Amino acid sequence: DSVASRGLGDVYKRQNIYKGDFMSKKFYSLLATIMLSLAVLVGCGNQDANTGTNENTAETAQTENAEEATENKENTEEKDVAKEENTEKEADSSTDEAAEITFWHAMGGGQGEALEKLVAEFEKENPNIKVNLQNQGNYGDLNQILVATMQSPNDLPTITQAYPDWMLQFEDANLVTELTDMVNGENGIEDYEDILEGVRQEIEKDGKIMGLPFNKSTEVFWYNKTLFDELGLEVPTNYEELVEVSKKINEEKGIPGVGFDSLSNFYATYLHNKGVEMDENLDVTSDESVEAVQYYLDGIKEGYFRIAGTDQYMSGPFANEQVGAYIGSNAGEVYVKDGVDGKFEYAAAPYPAESAVQQGTNIYMFDNADDAQKKAAFKFLKFLTSKESQIQFALDTGYMPARTSAIEDSTYSESDSAIAPILADATKNLYSRPLAPGSQQAYNDIGSVLEQILSNTEADVKAELEAFAPQYKADFAQ
Repeated sequence: DSVASRGLGDVYKRQNIYKGDFMSKKFYSLLATIMLSLAVLVGCGNQDANTGTNENTAETAQTENAEEATENKENTEEKDVAKEENTEKEADSSTDEAAEITFWHAMGGGQGEALEKLVAEFEKENPNIKVNLQNQGNYGDLNQILVATMQSPNDLPTITQAYPDWMLQFEDANLVTELTDMVNGENGIEDYEDILEGVRQEIEKDGKIMGLPFNKSTEVFWYNKTLFDELGLEVPTNYEELVEVSKKINEEKGIPGVGFDSLSNFYATYLHNKGVEMDENLDVTSDESVEAVQYYLDGIKEGYFRIAGTDQYMSGPFANEQVGAYIGSNAGEVYVKDGVDGKFEYAAAPYPAESAVQQGTNIYMFDNADDAQKKAAFKFLKFLTSKESQIQFALDTGYMPARTSAIEDSTYSESDSAIAPILADATKNLYSRPLAPGSQQAYNDIGSVLEQILSNTEADVKAELEAFAPQYKADFAQ
């Protein structure tokens, strides 16, 4: 390029010097010819001197251009796929009517925050659906407002958290929406069978699906692993071994070995493992019933068992090393962890019997909702019961996932929890308490009677249960 510039400059100089003599058209023609010749010569010279470089550069440029074209094509294809997926999602959401649903619940504190997080995630994925969360206080408050609102069905929420026995009177009044067709429909829950069998038994009634699981739990054996290792104790797997372990702790440490968090659960689960159900047909004066209560009372008399009493829950005495182990909800881990606070190593094991109770609430849909609300509410329930949501809620609250796949997923099973590694075994044989009008009242009453009996080491179990029998029958007659 510099050679050509210099040549062109010389021509212009000559042109200016002799401007007066050579201004003819012929000169301009000659000038153009010279300029063209110089440009061609310089171009050829540069190309000859850099032939290899030009060829390599051309080849490299061609390759880079090809690669860039391929990359651009791939990016374009990826964008097209993403755009197509987004379009499909938008199309799916656009085909759903906008709906606003109301959810009554009793989740407070961290549990409430965990629920709010799930709702926010759901609404982000479904911008056409608004979920109004309404906390109604504790479980008792929620039950009372549901019963009170039953007189004005149109004022009931779209969905509610509830224990199954609460819903019996609503089902009898045809106020609860059966979910069977929704679950089995085109946009239903394909992996419904993945929900734990013991949980499905509770939400199904006469072959109909009446609700879907929410905050579920079971009972496990919480124990002082440091103490067990010191005394060379094995974790008990049945009621007989539980007595042996409890006696050993009492003899060596002078403290009760074991306590049960819930006396009602102890009674019902002990009977269930003996083949007897705590239902309206139970004879509370039967041999199995007397055996269950006497089993606990013997431990109280000899000092190797204890009840929660004024502590209300066994996690407190356990954390304070006033008892070596206790049987309580897996959802109590946060209280165990906070209470123990590094004083000793604790661990959990499955309930020491073949079967353990599943407990907690489910979510039910009321029939006063319109079609758009029902469709939106089911979509929300499907989201809450999904594997991902079950894992997230379990990790955030301590409740157990209600799905086998969630329990077995490494995200949960390998989490920082004493429950997660043992929950697969702890949920193998869950049972649900039989439901009937009055069953909850009977359940509450048996707990009160047991506390009364176990607070008196001189109590006559047979006589006490005979005195209680009329009340138990009356509970179911209400």
